[in-house]
Amino acid sequence: MSAEPTAVPDADEGLTVLGPGTHFEGLLTFRGRARVDGSLRGEIAGHGLLVLGPGAHAEARIEVDELVVAGEIEGDVHARRRVELLATGCIRGDVETPRLVIAEGGRLLGRCTTGSAARGSGAAAPASLPRPSRPRSS
Repeated sequence: MSAEPTAVPDADEGLTVLGPGTHFEGLLTFRGRARVDGSLRGEIAGHGLLVLGPGAHAEARIEVDELVVAGEIEGDVHARRRVELLATGCIRGDVETPRLVIAEGGRLLGRCTTGSAARGSGAAAPASLPRPSRPRSS
């Protein structure tokens, strides 16, 4: 038996993992950090960082603070702070986040709202912006 103390992670820094070969269907909620390396269908709602590994596949609506994607997502994404799409990552769906980073090779197939327009639900949608007036023909 070792006399050295072992570090116990804080509850706020917990790690939720769905490993390779794992298939999950339903609602995944977490606080802290979560990593998905398997497949997931449903919804992910978390407070913290979600990482989808290179072999991960998620058919899900995702709402988290931060998201790093090396695998594939089919569904809409809302990240309260940041989305990072790595070179092997692909998102097929709409993304809403204040900050978006896409590495060379990363693929986003959908609409994206970034910056201050993505920070709050009270932001004006592009469809509600005034249209420029047209010159009248005689």
